[in-house]
Amino acid sequence: MANVRAEMDAFPPISAPKPPGLLRQIVKHRYEYLYIAPAIGVMGLVILYPLIYTILLSFFNTPANNPNVFFNGVSNYIELAQDNLLGLVIRNTLYWTFGSTITSFALGLLAALLLNQRLPGSGIFSAIMVIPYVIGQVTAAYLWRWLMHGDFGVISLTLMEMGLLDRPISFLQDPALVMTSLVIVNTWKSFPFAMIMLLAGLQAIPQDLYKAARVDGANRFQQFIEITVPQLMPVILVTSVLLIIGNMNSFTIPYLMTGGGPAHQSELVITWVYNESFQALRFGFASAISVALFIVLLIFSYFYVRALTRGQVSSAGE
Repeated sequence: MANVRAEMDAFPPISAPKPPGLLRQIVKHRYEYLYIAPAIGVMGLVILYPLIYTILLSFFNTPANNPNVFFNGVSNYIELAQDNLLGLVIRNTLYWTFGSTITSFALGLLAALLLNQRLPGSGIFSAIMVIPYVIGQVTAAYLWRWLMHGDFGVISLTLMEMGLLDRPISFLQDPALVMTSLVIVNTWKSFPFAMIMLLAGLQAIPQDLYKAARVDGANRFQQFIEITVPQLMPVILVTSVLLIIGNMNSFTIPYLMTGGGPAHQSELVITWVYNESFQALRFGFASAISVALFIVLLIFSYFYVRALTRGQVSSAGE
């Protein structure tokens, strides 16, 4: 494997050069920015105004029977910290986020490795694999809600016809099965994204590395560990982070399939915000939940950017 490592030194992992600072770019291209200033203003209005308003609203009490709002300081945040649902919602959200991310990434990597072999029929296989990704989330939610229905679901009826079950399975009504069922649906919907990202990364790896490894007698597993994983690491990092952020903010599938039930057993942070806002009409408390989620994602994104930038700086320094 010595020759392989020498080849890998000649082909370092693909990484972009360190970009200049934002302020320096703005000063350098100040005239160009004037052309897009109206669009930037609209984006600022659309993005910054709701963000600032949500943060301000989290410090107010918004009773449903009164059109006025009342300043109550950090009472919403204290109530959030003491809420009995908080622990359950956090557990469900973590299970949903990381369960969906891990399974989507694993299936996406397996599919990408198969497609990268360019076997006969890989074009048809890739087209079939992309179907879940292009289907709308509303369509997917209602489709799987029908397939997993506790009384006349196709999955239960098919298994009963095959003699594998005596009675239907309540996938979405059983508290012990509901979160796993939602993770399965979300994995089916999102793994093609991981497959596309990882396949693009695999096709960018220089083939000379694999040729040198085969000359040195490395088997497929050794090639995967010593070549594929290190070369694919930047894509793995980006894909996993995008999956985590997307899953943590996912709303359509869990809400349309269960609405947070039964008995809040599938309640996620994002569905909790919706239910508190538009069902209970507690906009101040829902804003506090949103701000807490925003802070968590902001901290996560900060460490992600630092890790990604650190890798780019070390590559540039070499």
